[in-house]
Amino acid sequence: MSQAAELSCVCGKSGNCVIYNRSVCAAGSAEDLAQLDRISHQRTYARGSVIQAQGEPCDIVGNIVEGVVKLSSTSVNGDDHIVGLLFPSDFFGRLFAEESRFSYEAATDVTLCTMNKPAFERFLVEHPAIEHEMLKATLDELDAVREWAAITNGHTTMQRVATLLYVFSRRAVNQHAKGNAPASRIVHVPLSRRDIADYLGTTPETLSRNIQMLARSKVIRNINAKHFELLNPAELIRHSGETRADLDRIASV
Repeated sequence: MSQAAELSCVCGKSGNCVIYNRSVCAAGSAEDLAQLDRISHQRTYARGSVIQAQGEPCDIVGNIVEGVVKLSSTSVNGDDHIVGLLFPSDFFGRLFAEESRFSYEAATDVTLCTMNKPAFERFLVEHPAIEHEMLKATLDELDAVREWAAITNGHTTMQRVATLLYVFSRRAVNQHAKGNAPASRIVHVPLSRRDIADYLGTTPETLSRNIQMLARSKVIRNINAKHFELLNPAELIRHSGETRADLDRIASV
């Protein structure tokens, strides 16, 4: 595991936690959160740092506070494949398991609220309301993964690219603690073109051609390799082949 700077967390309704309203902590009482605070630490990781390697013993779990974490899996022939992305308020790590099934890597500079895994597992047993929220969040994530699998398996590359851009545009709004941030026209995709292509099941060349087509159609404007201006959200949704409701559901988890 990579070395990381460590600070105390600030849990609770009166604290300064920027993800409190969107994390499982919102289900806890002040007393619950005071206990949780005692086993929590804030850690920062630089972009590219491996937070937890595949096959390593699972010793920490927690929530993303800032930044994006990518999950990848290494096949038997040594190929790495991105299998998921975690955003602020998302839970990382594998509870009730001896070792990590995936590798967790900082796609950007990230800040995590981490907890010792055995201590948090004991905490959940003693606090059924928070355990219930954990179960609900896990099931919501499973539903989103299934919907994303349906999109990547049954849609064209253009539809997958449009879906990804829309989801990132909504995530920029949804990650705020109170959910009341103004919608931004700037979409930040914190992955390299190669990583995006891997995640979408295509090649970097095909990905670039589809992005250029969206730009020529005045749906987006390329700012740089990782930033786009969203010019026509309705057209982006049309290119995705999905409804706005379906896309918002995937983006909200």
